[in-house]
Amino acid sequence: MRAAHVVWFAAIVMLTSAPGYAGPDLFAKSPQYPLLPRALEVELALSAAPRHLREQATVWVLEQHGYTLAQQGTNAFTCVVSRRAGDLFPVCWDAEGARSLLKVDFDDAQLRLAGKSTADIEEIVAQRYKSGDYKPPSRAGIAYMLAPLRYRIDEHGGVTRTTSNPHLMFYGPGLADTDIGGARGAFVFMNRVGPDGMMIVPVGQTERAAILSESQSLTEQLERAIGVQPSR
Repeated sequence: MRAAHVVWFAAIVMLTSAPGYAGPDLFAKSPQYPLLPRALEVELALSAAPRHLREQATVWVLEQHGYTLAQQGTNAFTCVVSRRAGDLFPVCWDAEGARSLLKVDFDDAQLRLAGKSTADIEEIVAQRYKSGDYKPPSRAGIAYMLAPLRYRIDEHGGVTRTTSNPHLMFYGPGLADTDIGGARGAFVFMNRVGPDGMMIVPVGQTERAAILSESQSLTEQLERAIGVQPSR
């Protein structure tokens, strides 16, 4: 279902393509924010969530003028393909995550398309948390990143596949690995320390193998769309 609600990122933005980039049409000025075919982006966004949540979840997709509400869900979950700082991956937030953290994804795009660097954006985001414009999750909750799909897109539109182990994320504002006994590669660890810190819990090997098998066709479609070169 198409909705009329659109988040507008810039008052006036000229649509351009990055020189020499053979991927899809680009959103505004940044080759780090590629547009995907709508059906593919919906499928990719939903792949972050467990199968039983997908049909009833809300989905936002990126279009030429911003993120558009593509599907209004009836459960508590909101799925999106994040492109923060050129790091493209699907994530599905519960109601608390959508309330507190989804805005940062949207604002990251607005700031980058206005010409801000990654360092500028990181500083702005930190200041907005300090000022209270952004608020960390206020209760326990979960976000899903079950799709084994994550890509880095550089400022020239070059795409690199990065390691992405399917995992669950539990909100842990201000926590460090020392607080939870976490370590990379262990049962649980922190992705970062800060108001948007997450406790990362990888899925088991059996679940991971099933997800990888299920995602093969989606992976091929996505990599064709964003210009990933096949391995030789």
